[in-house]
Amino acid sequence: MKSRREVYLSYPLASDEEGTLYAETEIARTMCLTLRDVVLRLHPDLPYRKYVMVKSENGRGSQVTWQDDLAPNAGCRSAADNDTGQDSDGTAQGWEPDDDGLGQAVIPSSDSAEIRVADGAARQIIAGANGMRQSPGTDQVLGNNEIKAGFDPVDWVMYVWSDYVQWNQEQVESWADMAAGKACRALVSESLNSGGAWPYHRYAVAEIGGSGYLMIRWGTATTQADCPA
Repeated sequence: MKSRREVYLSYPLASDEEGTLYAETEIARTMCLTLRDVVLRLHPDLPYRKYVMVKSENGRGSQVTWQDDLAPNAGCRSAADNDTGQDSDGTAQGWEPDDDGLGQAVIPSSDSAEIRVADGAARQIIAGANGMRQSPGTDQVLGNNEIKAGFDPVDWVMYVWSDYVQWNQEQVESWADMAAGKACRALVSESLNSGGAWPYHRYAVAEIGGSGYLMIRWGTATTQADCPA
């Protein structure tokens, strides 16, 4: 059976208990912070990338109250914080990148438009990565051997990934923020230039290492204003 890569926390909390929303917010934030430290920083080889909170009440079935992904949720915001249950880019939950999509993106495309957009986005992200070398603290000049882009035509996603593993977690997230913004803007620009005929409307940023991959940022490319800064 394929692992769901999820960590579950079950907790008893009376539905009429005062401060229930606040309590659940604090439980979610604490769980997220703990797992980010244990899984992403100390044991990145572990497959778990999502946490799920399950409330149990006497006489009632268990209820999933919140779930979120560890990697993009750097601030560990919970459902109660934004009252939406949305991904970090403001899109509704329901889609997330996966190894199948990344596997599709790794296969070289033969479509001229896909090649052009992926090459342009990769060039911009590589330039951005090299421009912030002082922040990550590396003297290595990165290129197409370390940073690549490709497409998943099933879920209409452009994946950007790096196999440069010398950054720490904070540095990886800084790079991913920059890469997500450039990927999103590249997709929106192509959509506008094509009159809406361009089908790719999602982006994902991943890191690939010796122990597997880590999805760091993802979202839906709607307008330039909605893209990460």
